[in-house]
Amino acid sequence: MTRCSHRLSATLLATVASAPLVVLAVGCRGRALAPNAADGLRAELVERTRERDEARARAAELETKVTELSQARDARIDPEAAEAMPALAGIALSGLSTARLVDANHAKLAIVVEPRDGLGRFLQVTGTLRASVAVLIPGRDPIPAGSATLSPKALRDAYRSAFLGTHYTLEMPLAWEGAESARAVSVSLEFTDALTGKAYPAQGTVPVVADRPAGR
Repeated sequence: MTRCSHRLSATLLATVASAPLVVLAVGCRGRALAPNAADGLRAELVERTRERDEARARAAELETKVTELSQARDARIDPEAAEAMPALAGIALSGLSTARLVDANHAKLAIVVEPRDGLGRFLQVTGTLRASVAVLIPGRDPIPAGSATLSPKALRDAYRSAFLGTHYTLEMPLAWEGAESARAVSVSLEFTDALTGKAYPAQGTVPVVADRPAGR
């Protein structure tokens, strides 16, 4: 056998030996990238939910605009300007809200409220904000623990803007009967617009965490 034939045989053996590894690598890559039918359904559900929420918010914003314009009968405004004018669509309890346990039946609550227009953007508002709070203890019915009302001026003073975002903050102490610590608090909000008189409700739950001792 010639020297050329030896080199050709060695090349063929090396190719055959490495073939399973190539197939295995390709096969693993194919399984990792294989699409999952459930992924497509979840993505479609998320998209449809987003579209529904946006439609509801735009409808609420339009209703607010109609009310404002009907009350200002003598006012004249360009239709395009009226369409571009932001208006309140609803309020939301922000995830920045906190409840810190002071002792077994007392806590400090900071309610963070975000008024939003039809595009989901923060909107400054004028009106009255009411809040009622109940503590949630396992095995017991919700226990009323506090309530508060912010007048239009007090609400304006509660405006906050920082690196975490723009919002209104309402701080209030909570107290309830019994020596059992609350796991969470249920917050019910209602904002009444000063111009239209329309009420915008919101609800949510805030977990209760232990307050840190001073100096730590």
